[in-house]
Amino acid sequence: MGQDQTKQQIAKGLQLYQSNQTEKALQVWTKVLEKSSDLVGRFRVLGCLVTAHSEMGRYKEMLKFAVVQIDTARELEDADFLLESYLNLARSNEKLCEFHKTISYCKTCLGLPGTRAATQLGGQVSLSMGNAFLGLSLFQKALESFEKALRYAHNNDDTMLECRVCCSLGSFYAQVKVGPAPQGGR
Repeated sequence: MGQDQTKQQIAKGLQLYQSNQTEKALQVWTKVLEKSSDLVGRFRVLGCLVTAHSEMGRYKEMLKFAVVQIDTARELEDADFLLESYLNLARSNEKLCEFHKTISYCKTCLGLPGTRAATQLGGQVSLSMGNAFLGLSLFQKALESFEKALRYAHNNDDTMLECRVCCSLGSFYAQVKVGPAPQGGR
């Protein structure tokens, strides 16, 4: 399967996915993965599979595709693709409550040489790292990571990231039970 066909099939899968025909979309993307020789296309379809499995709660499958995506990024020898794939690996480990691994993969992302994707994904990396620190009850580090992610969101007008950070901050404050003192009785 060539580059154009790969793009068409990825788009077809996205269309199916967005119309809630998830299993059909997964079949299309899996077929692309089996037949395509286009590395960039394979990388993209792996990203679709990672996202779909994440949204469906199939975190072990998500992890499996994230690992294959890293191998593809290495073949492409592209730092942006490598950053994106390591972030997917970090997120899948976060979902599986493998928080030490999540932190390690996030640090790998942050240690990659300056990339175009770093400005776009830096906030996502900080958010994932914050969630992992929160999972380990390392509250100060979690708060610092969330604040960093929030700065990325504000600096890049990324309202979706801002919303996700606020949700994580809500979880943070619920865990540490910080808030106004309860009002006394009558």
